[in-house]
Amino acid sequence: MHALSEVRRVLRPGGLLIDLRPTARNRQVELELAEARLRIGEIDASNSATEKLQADEALQAALDEGLFTAEHRARFEYITDLDTQEDLREFAAGLRRSVMPEGLPRRIAALTAGVREDYLIRIRREMIIWRLRRL
Repeated sequence: MHALSEVRRVLRPGGLLIDLRPTARNRQVELELAEARLRIGEIDASNSATEKLQADEALQAALDEGLFTAEHRARFEYITDLDTQEDLREFAAGLRRSVMPEGLPRRIAALTAGVREDYLIRIRREMIIWRLRRL
């Protein structure tokens, strides 16, 4: 809540705040083959779920206090496409608190063994965006 109060302080009256962040849902991992799209797992985001829920509560409190008015809110998917297992390892290495399922690379290797055409490893993350106006 302190951060929202500080943002309000520096915004001119009528100024806009864009709040963009991931929801508390786990990322979904899919394997896209020429003939099928397979959901093969999810990346566990439970280590940061409390922080995300606290951010939701702080935003709602700021709206309830009349610090901002919500002009627009939308959810959308942020998609990351990876071409190789190496790309997936690099992606996993960049995760801060989320956890990649341990057997996921082996599962992808088994599903793509002998596949001659290109495939994608697709990671879907649900995001939320708000457009807020300072009152």
